[in-house]
Amino acid sequence: MIYIIGIGVEGKTGLSQRALKLIEGAGMLAGGRRHLACFPEFQGEKVIIGSNLDEVAKILNPKSKIRNPKYAVVLASGDPNFFGIADFLVKRLGKDAVEIIPNVSTMQYAFAKIKENWNDVRFFSLHGRSKTQNSKFKTQNKSLVENIIGEVVCCDKAGIFTDPDNTPAKIAKAMIDKGVNNYRAYVCEDLGTDKEKITEGTLAQIARKIFAPLNVMILIKINPPAPPFKKGGSGGVIFGIPDTEFSHSKGMITKEEIRVISLAKLKLKADSILWDIGAGSGSLSIEAAMLAKDGKVFAVEKEKERVIHIEKNKNKFKTANLEIIRKKAPDSLRDLPAPDAVFIGGGGKDIGKILEVCSKQIKRYGRIVVNAITIETLSAAAQFFEASGWNMETISVNIAKTKDIADSHLFNAHNPVFIIVGEKP
Repeated sequence: MIYIIGIGVEGKTGLSQRALKLIEGAGMLAGGRRHLACFPEFQGEKVIIGSNLDEVAKILNPKSKIRNPKYAVVLASGDPNFFGIADFLVKRLGKDAVEIIPNVSTMQYAFAKIKENWNDVRFFSLHGRSKTQNSKFKTQNKSLVENIIGEVVCCDKAGIFTDPDNTPAKIAKAMIDKGVNNYRAYVCEDLGTDKEKITEGTLAQIARKIFAPLNVMILIKINPPAPPFKKGGSGGVIFGIPDTEFSHSKGMITKEEIRVISLAKLKLKADSILWDIGAGSGSLSIEAAMLAKDGKVFAVEKEKERVIHIEKNKNKFKTANLEIIRKKAPDSLRDLPAPDAVFIGGGGKDIGKILEVCSKQIKRYGRIVVNAITIETLSAAAQFFEASGWNMETISVNIAKTKDIADSHLFNAHNPVFIIVGEKP
């Protein structure tokens, strides 16, 4: 049997009598240097755990010939099951080979110190992880911190395990760069030691500080920005923000009425991932980001001028879960996380290539909604969905709005828009 024993912030003094007896009677004691230092009197074999996890697993294997015949104890921080070594060892050695004895985790202790409940906290670990781990919104060629920010800013409360490379200052700066500033930050250093220190401040203040290597970071959302629009006197975001509220040029905007129908057909959920291809002003991306508040929206737009408008709108509506991709589709799509839905507001002659890439990467039962103003785009999209065996719906939308002429009013007709909806079987 291998006993995985958690050591809390109190160190050796915080261990139960059973845990102490197990350590005393073990033939082998494994753990980090800091943990092993708590037991200088231990006479058995000691194994230092660092980046050598595979080697340690081989040594600890019950069938290993190099292991001490007595049972082994592995020392870990806090709760070994909470971003700890227990998961790794259970997978490698099997559930029957281990017993886990938890302690108070550093994160639990940190929340107690700042006197905040942690009922609704999302937790992230940047400690010793590669840039592709930990995030469902991961994007190639971005740092680990950049990859998780999209998730962090969707949380009212977040607890983050840092490391010397992914520091609180780096995290705070990345959030500021995303246009996020409505969080109170706590950095809890050297918890349980005589050097224990808790720093509270704004993201801007944290971004300028240097902290001890052993720390955790807590983020609490404060004063969430009020929705930019109110319905009646009760408040709430209107489904279908007026076109006049968006920064745009040359009419490059998905009109309000078309936007509402397209969003309805996308069937977004709170945690959906959406690609908005040919984003234009980003009007649909903005509303989608509000609907998918726990998800992520990628606005893909190649034109510099239009990207400037998207950035202005993103800042105005404070949609931190909107990421702007200034590249041409479809090449820019291959590195993005698999979408739940795709909106194509522009594609031109490349519509076929774009649909081909989207159809391969979209999740099963995902929806692609195409807005077309030309018969060629309508035909290309419809033929693609039919040939691919997708469920398809085509809608023709004709809108006319009243226009004042002297003392009279007349209807001013807009160009018809075709909305083609495909659902992946």
